[in-house]
Amino acid sequence: MDDIESKVQNSSLDDGNRKAQRRKTHTGSFIQPSTHPGEKSHSNKSVPSLSSCRKYIRHYIDSLQLPPGLFAAVMECYEAIDSRKWLIENSASMNIQDAHAMMVGFKLEYIASVEFLGSGYVTRWQEFSQTFDFHVKMSARCWIPTEFWLVNDSGEGAGSQRFSVACGNKKDLSEEREMAYKIIKRATLEEKRNTLASQLRRIEKRIAKEALELTANNKHVVLMLCTDGDELGRKGSAAQDFVDSVVALSKLPVKIIVRLYTDDDRIIDFFNRLDSKLTDIEVLDDYFGEAMEVYLHNPWLTYGLGLHRLREAGLTSDFVGELDERCFSIEDIHRFCEEFFTGGEVDLPHPNNWDAFISSLATILSNEKQQWNPIKRRQTAWIDIKKLEKMFGRRRRMRHSMSNSSFQYSGAGVGRRESLSSITSSADSNNDAMTLEQVIQRWSHQPPKYKKLNSMQDLLVNMPMLFPPTNHAVEAHEYFQKWKCLSREAFTGEGEELNSLLKRAARRSKLFLHPDKLPKDLTKSQTILFQAIWDVVQEQEMKTLG
Repeated sequence: MDDIESKVQNSSLDDGNRKAQRRKTHTGSFIQPSTHPGEKSHSNKSVPSLSSCRKYIRHYIDSLQLPPGLFAAVMECYEAIDSRKWLIENSASMNIQDAHAMMVGFKLEYIASVEFLGSGYVTRWQEFSQTFDFHVKMSARCWIPTEFWLVNDSGEGAGSQRFSVACGNKKDLSEEREMAYKIIKRATLEEKRNTLASQLRRIEKRIAKEALELTANNKHVVLMLCTDGDELGRKGSAAQDFVDSVVALSKLPVKIIVRLYTDDDRIIDFFNRLDSKLTDIEVLDDYFGEAMEVYLHNPWLTYGLGLHRLREAGLTSDFVGELDERCFSIEDIHRFCEEFFTGGEVDLPHPNNWDAFISSLATILSNEKQQWNPIKRRQTAWIDIKKLEKMFGRRRRMRHSMSNSSFQYSGAGVGRRESLSSITSSADSNNDAMTLEQVIQRWSHQPPKYKKLNSMQDLLVNMPMLFPPTNHAVEAHEYFQKWKCLSREAFTGEGEELNSLLKRAARRSKLFLHPDKLPKDLTKSQTILFQAIWDVVQEQEMKTLG
């Protein structure tokens, strides 16, 4: 699991070119998957008309309480999809009882995380089944040709290892849906007989045959990998074989979505590192975990269940997929709001005119239903205007009157952030003159005596100040760039909300800082720095979270 970087670097150029190509506006009718005989368009009477599909997509957008303005962006993604393939992990590890099911109100007025169902704790397979049930129904209603592959054959009586929905005649949809539900219900979860890599290679060969035609038609295949990644955490070649298979797929017109059913830090880190190296792969947690990831970067957004379902379906843009990867700048937020609320049909004032932007956004939000906020555990507006004001408002209003700012702004949505020089004493204000030990001390402890540790949230949010180029006392290294900045405004809550977010952020920081994850070519100063950060974070985590 340590050789991801070397395996994916050669595919980066092709991967980026295909991603750019997918950003183009796609026109023309949605065609049947070319992996099935008799390529058919919506003009064929055996498949639903495009207008019928558009109607059902509007219905889903409405039933998921998503903004009507999002329809245009969803349709652009929809018309770019040739077909979907789901590779489903049905191994014994999916029976482990450490998962999270959802209890959803009829009108989405509440969404609760459930860890106990019936006579026992929720298994990974039960969590998957909830995801599966929703998307089978959506595939049939909206005519999204989808082929499902079980990693292992469940044997006679359980049904086929491969089955599909919306890949043939529309008259067969009801029968296909019922068969799909029965196969998943009867699927056996036994010790693995096939590896993920072996099945991915089979899928790759099928897609490769149609790659030129897909590219010519500006189409791509969405590959949904539903797995707990259990085999990838074991000794042996499974992890390397898997990376090789994913790299091969990344060279084809394929968008890979990994829906993880595990809380194993090793597996999460494995997929996150793979995600950071390949642009056409998106890794999704369960709804509640994904909501926390988004909130840590972009706390101005309520991560509604409808948005999560669209991401699982492959019906959101690559831009939306970055919500859990980085802090959005105010320009990014403006772009997001235009895509999400107006569909580009109505101009939203640019944030350069801050008051007009906020006023227009408030008007839009007044016409939208509030969403269940899994962080606040109550209904809130899609956009928290108060947080936007705290993060950007003052700076936007004063940008023309401030010639010499007393703070640095990250430009990535983390709000105001003090520079190293602003938190040091006047005697040490020259950053170049500070030793590495002084830099670490001013990050880790509170002035003026530097005896008491800074809060956990301050340590995590201010960690980039320890990295080059801000810190001149340590040499540059590409590994520093792998740290994903956190928003200070994510940690303004209290009680259970704050503790949950701190636990999530601390867990991520330890995956980044763990000695086993660090590069082997660190200099002495870099090694000292990482060890010091690790020790401080560990100590404060114990004091804060126990």
